[in-house]
Amino acid sequence: MRRTVRFASLFMAIVMMFSLAVPGALAAGTAIDTTTASDGYFTVNYSAQENVKMKVGVTHGAQTAYYTYQPGDAAAYAFTEGDGDYTITLYRNTTGTKYKKVESTSVKVALTDEMAPYLVSTDEITFAADDAVGRTAVALCAGLTKDTDKIVAIHNYIAGRFTYDKAFGAQVAAGQIKNYVPDTNKTLASGTGVCYDFSALFAAMCRSQGVPCVIVRGYVNGSYHAWNMVYAEGAWQLVDMTREVSNRNAAATTLAACVTASDGYTVAA
Repeated sequence: MRRTVRFASLFMAIVMMFSLAVPGALAAGTAIDTTTASDGYFTVNYSAQENVKMKVGVTHGAQTAYYTYQPGDAAAYAFTEGDGDYTITLYRNTTGTKYKKVESTSVKVALTDEMAPYLVSTDEITFAADDAVGRTAVALCAGLTKDTDKIVAIHNYIAGRFTYDKAFGAQVAAGQIKNYVPDTNKTLASGTGVCYDFSALFAAMCRSQGVPCVIVRGYVNGSYHAWNMVYAEGAWQLVDMTREVSNRNAAATTLAACVTASDGYTVAA
C-alpha cells in the first residue's frame, strides 16, 4: 500500500472565505519557483507592493488550497497531494475580499521520495538546522535512531513544557484573529500557544529529525481544531498535542502512549 497521505485539509486546503477576481495577470514575473518540485515543494518570493495582502493558490485536480503570503518573504509550500499536475497562482488583494491574479504557473510533479512533501520546512512548519527549533530537536533526539523514539521525545517535551493560550484561543474562536500563521520559533520561546501552534511545532521538530509529519485541520466533536498525523511503524498515527499539553502527558515511553484515538475527529472538507 502506498504510504502517501492525501488529506484534503492539509496546509489550509479549506474553501476560502473570500472571492477571487481574476480578470488577468498584472504582469509576467518569476515570483514562483518550482525548480525544487521533485523535492516536494516550491517557493514564492514577491517583493513588489509589500503592504498588500496576498494569497497563494495551489490547484491539484478539482481541489485548490489557499495560503496567506507575506510580500517580501521567501516562503516554501509543499506539494501535499504527491505526484501529478499542479497550477500555482499568486494573488494580491484589490479591495475588501477580492483578489487579482499576479502570476500563475503549472508544473508536473514527480517526487524523488513520496514522503518528501512531509519532510520539508514550509511557511507554517518552519525549521532550520541553525534555528532554535532545529537545535532543540537535535538535543531531544540525541542518540535516538528509531523514529518512534524521536516522536516520543518530542511529544514529551511539548506536553510537559507548554500551556494553552486561552485568551488568544478565544480571539481565534470569535473570529477576531484571521489569516494567522504560526511562528514555530516564537512558540518555542514563549512556551504557550493554541492548537495550530502546537501542531506546527510538533511537525517542525519531527520533520527536522527525518520523521514525516503533517498538520490536519478539521473538527473534534464539532469544534474546529488542528492536530498532527505522523508516519511511524508503517502507518500514519494521529497525535493531538493540544490534548497532550492539556493532560500534561509528558512521561510517555511508547508511541502508543502518544497516539490519540481517531473517534470524534473529522477532517475538514
